[in-house]
Amino acid sequence: MAIKISELLQSISEKEMKLVAGKKGINNIVRWVHMVEHKDITFYLKGQEVAIITGIALEKAEDLFDLVKRIYNNDASGVIINVGPYIDKIPEEIIKFCDENDFPLFESPWHVYMAEVMRKFSYEITLSLQSNLELAGIFKNAIFFQDVLELYIPQLKKNNFREEWSYCLAVIEILKEDGVHIIDKKKRTLILKNIENIVTYNHERTFVFESDGRFILVFANYSEEKIKSIVETVKNKCMHLLTKNEKMYFCIGKASKNIKCIAKSHRKALDVLKIQKINDCKNEVTMYSDLGAYKLLLSIDDREIINEYYQETIEPLVKYDQLNGTDYVLVLDTYLKYNGSLKEVATQLFYHRNTINYKLNKIQEILSCDLSELNTRLLLILGLMLRKTM
Repeated sequence: MAIKISELLQSISEKEMKLVAGKKGINNIVRWVHMVEHKDITFYLKGQEVAIITGIALEKAEDLFDLVKRIYNNDASGVIINVGPYIDKIPEEIIKFCDENDFPLFESPWHVYMAEVMRKFSYEITLSLQSNLELAGIFKNAIFFQDVLELYIPQLKKNNFREEWSYCLAVIEILKEDGVHIIDKKKRTLILKNIENIVTYNHERTFVFESDGRFILVFANYSEEKIKSIVETVKNKCMHLLTKNEKMYFCIGKASKNIKCIAKSHRKALDVLKIQKINDCKNEVTMYSDLGAYKLLLSIDDREIINEYYQETIEPLVKYDQLNGTDYVLVLDTYLKYNGSLKEVATQLFYHRNTINYKLNKIQEILSCDLSELNTRLLLILGLMLRKTM
């Protein structure tokens, strides 16, 4: 996993560096370290860097504050100011700005060799990134290659994840405005960074990685309530990164008994994704336990049984609509959704109540059924639900 500022500081504990502002951001994650001496250099920051300023290129004292603000606005994780011949002290306005924005600001004496600080930071960051890649590979293997599970359980333990823990996966998918294609790589990278900030670096026993354009969140030994709360936070903090018509789906699977069953949690999360898309539940957090009867329907592996049930319940109405250009399936679905309330159906579909009565009578004629019977309504509800899963 990428490393926190607080962890990087441990590698240079002997360097007399002190935190002077932005204490609440001490656990910001860091992906690289840069020497930033001029405002033009800030445009090359990609986010989550630690910036180092010696002041050598500053033309006047007030330029330092502008430089710090530019570094912050380019999503850096923190800044180190090297106090010495070019910067005699850090102005109070900069300290106040960094405190107000939880932006870690460190003061380093001039005799500390900044090149050595950068070398140590770069080494620790590289090790952390290697560990991140390894752990992502472990979880991908656990999900997609269960037959070789025993080969990577030792690696899992090395990364402080236990075999016997319960694992629950959440899947996040973001589609472009066409509602079909996944957003581009550049945007996925930005969102992945945000998710990591929210999840992995604020909650123990969690991990986030990308697979086939989707984000997979791993939660070890977490309750459903806590997982949903964390994913809700992810949603609230990532929504501003989307354009108006992009769609985000948040799907939480079923908790597994241990690491050997983690693939099942992933499949259940994908089941949730399927139902979310069918019902157009974009930008909503849905758990597998929320699916109700869909859980039962999705677990039926025998497609012949599903097709037979569909043919005996809903298919005649579907075919009638196709041949005659009617909307009886929609009327029936709305009627069942609102528990047989003619008023609600008329309101939702903008029909006169008499028109709804006529259409319902026609539906009963086509299906040879009595909609006043509870058992009939249940059979048709299941038929409509099955139609959506086919």
